Amino acid sequence: MSQQNPIRGSWLWSLNPLSIMLWPLSQIFCVLVQIRYQLYKRNILASEKVSVPVIVVGNISLGGNGKTPFVQSLLQLLTQQGYRPGILTRGYKSDYEHETTLLANAATSQRAGDEANMLSELCQCPIAVGADRVKSARLLIQQFPELDCLITDDGLQHYALARDIEIVVQREQGYGNGLCLPAGPLRESRSRLRTVDLVVERDGADVTERFGRCWNLLQPEKTCALSDFIGQPVDALAGIGFPQLFFAALQAQGLDIRPHPFADHQIFSADDMAAFQQSPLLVTHKDAVKLRAFASANMWVVPLELTLSDALQSRIINILESKLHG
Repeated sequence: MSQQNPIRGSWLWSLNPLSIMLWPLSQIFCVLVQIRYQLYKRNILASEKVSVPVIVVGNISLGGNGKTPFVQSLLQLLTQQGYRPGILTRGYKSDYEHETTLLANAATSQRAGDEANMLSELCQCPIAVGADRVKSARLLIQQFPELDCLITDDGLQHYALARDIEIVVQREQGYGNGLCLPAGPLRESRSRLRTVDLVVERDGADVTERFGRCWNLLQPEKTCALSDFIGQPVDALAGIGFPQLFFAALQAQGLDIRPHPFADHQIFSADDMAAFQQSPLLVTHKDAVKLRAFASANMWVVPLELTLSDALQSRIINILESKLHG
């Protein structure tokens, strides 16, 4: 039924004979990544600048660091400050990963991928989906000329698109064994963190998360409090980077859950869902966009809401104003 996450449960997250054996390749990878970064930094390789400021929200490790919920909070902050932002996202494991398409007015597409659809529903702003960030940015600006800044969800290492601000969202457990690929989960060494504009500790004091009211996947207008599930057995499903964080948060709310971890970006099948017919099934919003074909009255979406501290909001706005207006 459920599947152990193939990344989180692998050798990337501990020091073991295989990771040690791959350590020389990891060192070579780190050096090549650093050379590539320097080539772009010194303008030997060209980065293309678009007509509006670009804010990159990324990280130096494989997924699961909570970038996408932070992007939603950042967009809300910028909108409150009078900006009109759009979003660029790769559409990982989607049909559009090597194409480019647009989502607007909370539209979704089965081909766009889970993160793009979730962002579209939550942010309700223009979104470009595609691996080519330059092409995506151009198309988004062309179709929505009112946009005055772009947020790219992930893409810290996608230097072909010039950026004005770099924000890294990190979780300590995201560093795994501390080694670069292929021996560990790092896309580049931790020294890269010294060059970005802001590092946000996803589990730090400046970011508070809470669950909002649950809504029924079959009847979205039907809502309830998470506490309504206390005192009964509940199944919980998560196909995200660190599913155990979702399960632990539910248990901290007093729920008696049966956890069912799946792989990040899991494509669900009818067989996967066959066993979840009796007890309430709690799922993340990211998984919900892929589960609508199997929606039933016992499926409930648990939305995650982030609150950025006043201090962090001020830092972000000060960086933005300084970069854009001197």
